[in-house]
Amino acid sequence: MCEAKVYLDQGGESQKIMEDVVFVRPDSESGAYLLVNILGEQRLVQGSIEKIDFLRHTIHLRPTEQT
Repeated sequence: MCEAKVYLDQGGESQKIMEDVVFVRPDSESGAYLLVNILGEQRLVQGSIEKIDFLRHTIHLRPTEQT
């Protein structure tokens, strides 16, 4: 299987926010990403993609700057 772990990178540290993610979709209205795991659990996360590592099955997001 090709599930991914999603991390939020902030201040030089990575915090795991969801495991076993099988679906990621940007939400253009809110500037967030909808994450769905293998069990169908959903989470909407504010941020932008920092990097995707297919070899390690990880997605790294960085927080969206607040103005």
